[in-house]
Amino acid sequence: MTLRRRLLFATIVLLPLVLLAAGWIGLMFLQQGGMAPFRVPTGIARVVSADAALIQHGRRLAQIGNCGGCHTTHGGAAYAGGRAFATPYGTIHSSNLTPDVQHGIGAWSLAEFRHAMRHGVSRNGVQAPVFPYANFALLDDAELDALYAFLATLPPVAQTPAADRLEFPASLPGAMTAWRLLYYRPAPPRPATTAVSALQRGAALVNGIGHCAVCHGTRGTFSSLAGGTRLDGGRVSGWYAPALDARTLARYPPGALAHYLRGASIDGHAAYGKMADVIAQNLQHLDVADADAMEAYLRTLAPAPPSRREAPAWDLPAEQRALGDRLYAEHCADCHGQDGRGEAGKYPSLQASSAITGPDPINAIKLTLFGAVGPATPQNPQPWTMPPYAQTLSAADVAALVSTLRARWGRDARPVSASDVDAWGGIDER
Repeated sequence: MTLRRRLLFATIVLLPLVLLAAGWIGLMFLQQGGMAPFRVPTGIARVVSADAALIQHGRRLAQIGNCGGCHTTHGGAAYAGGRAFATPYGTIHSSNLTPDVQHGIGAWSLAEFRHAMRHGVSRNGVQAPVFPYANFALLDDAELDALYAFLATLPPVAQTPAADRLEFPASLPGAMTAWRLLYYRPAPPRPATTAVSALQRGAALVNGIGHCAVCHGTRGTFSSLAGGTRLDGGRVSGWYAPALDARTLARYPPGALAHYLRGASIDGHAAYGKMADVIAQNLQHLDVADADAMEAYLRTLAPAPPSRREAPAWDLPAEQRALGDRLYAEHCADCHGQDGRGEAGKYPSLQASSAITGPDPINAIKLTLFGAVGPATPQNPQPWTMPPYAQTLSAADVAALVSTLRARWGRDARPVSASDVDAWGGIDER
């Protein structure tokens, strides 16, 4: 074949493929709103409001959104960034939000801040999906202005967070842009309004600044949120965040979730794990109306449709069941009762515990190993504690105990093995 024929053949075969790929990429950019989300505003003077009411509003929004929790390392300067987040695509370190000009956002204009929050694109490039810009895109201008004003009041900290450690394919140039094109579809901004119903306010808090789906949503391919803002439950940072919907909350009386979010213990059920941090640092500052609105909204959410796959019938071996029964009688029954109903106001009911009845056993494993203590708040100033058993029980013991409890009060729970305990029972970085 001559060179001319080869070129002609390549043109005939490859040109349609190139045109098709270009058209597909162009369509995905159109679904992002064109190129505008990728253009960071420049040349705009930095003007920060000193209005006290606006700053206070921003402080409250930052508390609800756990901004300090994510952008502060354990024992580090507040909002100076550097906290590590282990993800399936590598380790991401949060950014410095203090008004330091060189290391933080002290040189950012309001327009640049709004753009980063709404589109996840800043002067540092397209952000990883661990930053919940899909949720913050729902904030209106007044809320973003308040956050900007509050952050400007923080002490500047000259600290550069550690570089992210991304794994293939996230380490490839343009990987975050490609992820965004494939998995993110922006929603229109929520218009500012002075009159909203309780349900609308609850939806705005849950789906917007609260970004609850980041933990309570089910993850899909490459950590995409499979159901958008659905709260069908999922594993995050070594814990299982249960589903939040009408069916899950039906077991609790009206008002219970609102009290829980503000730091109360409901019949012995207090927050533990990562949720304890969120409540201790942030959600306990919710006012009563906002907490009630969040509960009202969550109780309207339909549960996930049942799986079409037939659930296997698990059979707990008799030897493991006998060991679990003995361990429960020795270590658990004094507080939780032989029937697992607990004691109101002190010890939670295991029959109503999502760690036992939920689809994922990881919380029950960690609670058994490391114990738990709820956050001390004005609503629960002296929380009851559960002792750890990591030094008392072996991995096989923990597996037998957790498997037995889930077989008693769960639904078709798969037995837990000692290797599961070893794999899932570690202590996560803070």
